[in-house]
Amino acid sequence: MRYFVTIHGQSIEVELATAHDGRTTARLWNDGKLVGEHSLELRPVGAGAPSANGLAHVAVELDGGCHDVLFEEDARGLHLSIAGDRHDVAIEDERERAAHLTAAAVPKGPIVVKSSMPGIVRAVLVKSGDSVAAGQPLVILEAMKMENELRAEHAGVVREVKVGAGTAVDGGAELLVLDPPR
Repeated sequence: MRYFVTIHGQSIEVELATAHDGRTTARLWNDGKLVGEHSLELRPVGAGAPSANGLAHVAVELDGGCHDVLFEEDARGLHLSIAGDRHDVAIEDERERAAHLTAAAVPKGPIVVKSSMPGIVRAVLVKSGDSVAAGQPLVILEAMKMENELRAEHAGVVREVKVGAGTAVDGGAELLVLDPPR
């Protein structure tokens, strides 16, 4: 299982794997590069589960050395204390990260498609009410004697077409508006 950990504004991926002998290995990745591999064992201290006040106490054995770690969760987030030093931490597992990225990828409101450069609209390939897929061509724009297809970055439904064939447009001009998929 892979976890995405942010501490002190720096993100690192932690991949936990169980070896044949039952020991856990933690591989640390930064920007897609393996930066460390460690033997890891976690043992709850006391009850181990978070208490009513959001505290959990764990002994962490890392490469043979033992560290006393206190986890605390409150309205401001997750914090861990090691040797009296408190650190604010954010942790997501693979499923949470995928759900987060998927939710972020779906626009919440109207999507305005703009001209990437000045030119002349040669064709509008959609009309109001059309459903479009991500990557689908929407408009053909001629600029510097070349035809450029402007494609949908997201799936959606055409709400409004603001230009027609033959229209001269500036860079950044609004060409059409899409609503997120229904």
